[in-house]
Amino acid sequence: MTRRGNNIQGRVLVAGRASGPALLLDDPLSFWGGFDPLNGKIIDVHHPQFGTRTAGSVMFIPESRGSAGTPGAIAESLRNGSGPVAFVLVKTDLKISVGVMVANRLYNLDVPVIEISQSLIGQVSNGDEIQIDREGNIDWRKG
Repeated sequence: MTRRGNNIQGRVLVAGRASGPALLLDDPLSFWGGFDPLNGKIIDVHHPQFGTRTAGSVMFIPESRGSAGTPGAIAESLRNGSGPVAFVLVKTDLKISVGVMVANRLYNLDVPVIEISQSLIGQVSNGDEIQIDREGNIDWRKG
């Protein structure tokens, strides 16, 4: 997990390719009860990004919070196109990874899940244009 210019090498949890604007979440999110998989909106009124839609974003998130229903909510949002195109995590998160693996397999998607350090996430800003390759390289341009 190193940084070189506008490139971060992360740890691949689920391989895939994606590009889109960065969406940085300040806190963990419950995808079962705090997120609407039908429209991709954060519905937890206590979450700092309440009301934000996730569709098409590269979501930078510390980890998920809560229920074992998370994989189902993530897979459903990816199936209907309302979820992020990629997840970048601070901590290995099996619930997010399983949801993405299920969606990738069942719906023939290519959504990556990458782990990097919190200090590296601090280099990225909301709206930066992000590209992720199958080897876990994260390239970005300031938005």
